[in-house]
This record gives sequence, structure tokens and C-alpha cells, in this order.
Amino acid sequence: MMKKRMYQVLGVTAALVVGGFLYSAAFGGDSVDEVDLATAQETVQEGTLIVRGEGNVTAEPDLAQLRLGVEVTDTSADAAQSTVSEKMKAVREQLNSYDIPEENIETATFGVHPYRTGQEGEEQFRAQHILSVEYSEIDKTGELLDDVAAAGANQIQQTRFTLQDQSELEQQALQQAIENTSGKAQAMAESAGKSSGDVIQISESGTQVDIPMQAYETEQSAAQDSASGAGTSIEAGQVKITQEVDVVYQLN
Repeated sequence: MMKKRMYQVLGVTAALVVGGFLYSAAFGGDSVDEVDLATAQETVQEGTLIVRGEGNVTAEPDLAQLRLGVEVTDTSADAAQSTVSEKMKAVREQLNSYDIPEENIETATFGVHPYRTGQEGEEQFRAQHILSVEYSEIDKTGELLDDVAAAGANQIQQTRFTLQDQSELEQQALQQAIENTSGKAQAMAESAGKSSGDVIQISESGTQVDIPMQAYETEQSAAQDSASGAGTSIEAGQVKITQEVDVVYQLN
């Protein structure tokens, strides 16, 4: 088995190929098909150079994804469910006041479950109704959370920020990744007394999206802030998109 020589230059990893070379990679959350030995020998010939390039693009998010709702406990399942339903009506009214489309609001979890506190504790019932909400007015996210908490939502489990359409940014990151391989290929080739030639093949290794996220334990954060008059402060941060490519150059 041939050994890889790995170069790390400004975040771009490159491998100089001498003779036949088999390279496989996995990057981010996307899977990459494994290449068997026969295919690799046909694709990557003697006298070639494989360079890995990385491109990064950041952008302001334009969509908030929220998980919020109501959880109550009571001595009977019916009472717990009834209280949850009543509180959720008020929560939905608040959401409707923000003109959120119905298709952007859906039930994430709903259930009623018995539980006991201690070995001989009285049986209680916990009812929970959690909604998944998508909201496009990022700057009003904190205000929305305050209002639904005041309406009775005591579960604001997660707030994350993303992009409604990231395809254009993915293309920008991909172009940057490819461009980043050119200078590295030339430097590597020169270090071996060669020069880099034409591009033979370009393979996309994968896409990684880093999404800013805020988590809440509502009864100790957003709900208390609303009750005390302190507004919930939301910093959306930035979405980062990373693309990696493997480019095969002719080694002259």
C-alpha cells in the first residue's frame, strides 16, 4: 500500500501522487461514495497531483426555526391535557398575531405520560404540546419569544437560524475551493521538481453548514425574562458554508 504525503497550507490539504494512488474522503454531514482500487487506478494515473481545496462563505441568516410550546403536570391525564390545550390556544393566538403562515407552524411533539416522584409518590401526569415554527423576521424573534412566553409557553426548547435558500452561497464556496487548489498545486509540483498541468478531474467532497443556535430552558430564561419585564435578546450570528473539493492535476 502506498503512503500518502499530506501537506497543510493555509487550511488546504493536498496529496502529491507518485504512481498509482487511492484516495477516499468523508467531509461534513454528506456521505462520499468509496472508490475501489480498480476505479482509482483507472481515474488517477501515474504523474498526477491531487489537491484538496476548501472554500468558506458566511451570510446573515434570514430564517429562525423555533421549538416552543406548553408542558403541564396534574393528578389526572384529562386535566393535564385540558390545561395544555387551553394554554396552547393562547400561544397560537400570539403566533397568529405575527402573521406566520399556517404551513410554517406544525406540531413537533404531543403526548400525555404518567410518572411518579419517588418510590411511593403519587401518580402524576405530564402533558406536553410542542410546535415547530419557522419565522422570517429575524429581528423580531426575541419579541415573539417574549410574547408566547407571556401567553403561557413554558417550553422554548431551541432557536436556530438558517437560510431559506443557500444554493447560491454553496456555489460561491465551491468556486473558492477550486480556486484555492491552483497555487497549492503549483507549489507542490515545484517542490518535486515538476510543474502542474491541466486539470484532469474535479470531485466535490461535501458541504458543511454551520448554523448558529440558541437553546433555552424556558422556565429559567425566556419565561422569567417576560415575567420580569426583561426582553429576550437574540443574536442571530452568521451561517457558515464550507465546501471541499479534490482536484486532479497533470504533473509535468
